[in-house]
Amino acid sequence: MNELMQSLKNYIDDVQKLLPTTKTLTFAESERRAGEFLNAMAYLTDAKHTLNQDKIKLMSVQTAVYAELLANGNLKTVTENKVQAEAAPSYMTAREDYENVENDISYLKTYYDIFNNAHIFYRNMAKGENA
Repeated sequence: MNELMQSLKNYIDDVQKLLPTTKTLTFAESERRAGEFLNAMAYLTDAKHTLNQDKIKLMSVQTAVYAELLANGNLKTVTENKVQAEAAPSYMTAREDYENVENDISYLKTYYDIFNNAHIFYRNMAKGENA
């Protein structure tokens, strides 16, 4: 796991601690939590942007490695060269790197959705107590 994702997972773990409601919360605490989740959503959005930029670069690398392997293929048919290229360690590594970034983006999107729901929940709690 890269340094960015480890940092994000640590951040998510910290924010997740605000999810449980084992007691009645004050208006001020509900507002604070709503704000914390809104801040977390902004933080995750920025991280997703960074990872999407990485994804673009990794797709280019994957494509370049594959094209080079195909160009250097010396088997009889295109299909055989494709199979050989896809089995090459350099292509497998490039593909895994790309798929890992896709997985990380999906992970952040899931937590973004959770934090969005938590923000709405706590915001509504604060409004309900203030009404």
